[in-house]
Amino acid sequence: MILPNPLVQLEPGNKVVVFVHHLKEGLSTEQLLEYRHMDDDTLAVAMGMDGYLGHEYASNEAGTVFMSYWRDDESVAEWSRHPLHREAKAKGHAEWYASYRTAICTVERHFCRS
Repeated sequence: MILPNPLVQLEPGNKVVVFVHHLKEGLSTEQLLEYRHMDDDTLAVAMGMDGYLGHEYASNEAGTVFMSYWRDDESVAEWSRHPLHREAKAKGHAEWYASYRTAICTVERHFCRS
């Protein structure tokens, strides 16, 4: 993915879910594989949901910043309630993340030059 993703077009009132996380040190190969599969599966589900507008992310050894874009509060709420997303959050809290932060923001203006 090239950042910024020129396909992401946002309007005032759209929502941005910013998820910043750092994985625990010492995760086994099996745990990392399970995490990657869950990450792929949850992204596929999100991409198919009504109200999903796109996503962008950046990652290195210090952590990951993942931003998903949504039409409105109800779209974000539906995503939050999805069973696979709830399972991913529970496993993330219990098994994978050393630390994390989630912020839900409202777009006031959007500019993108590509």
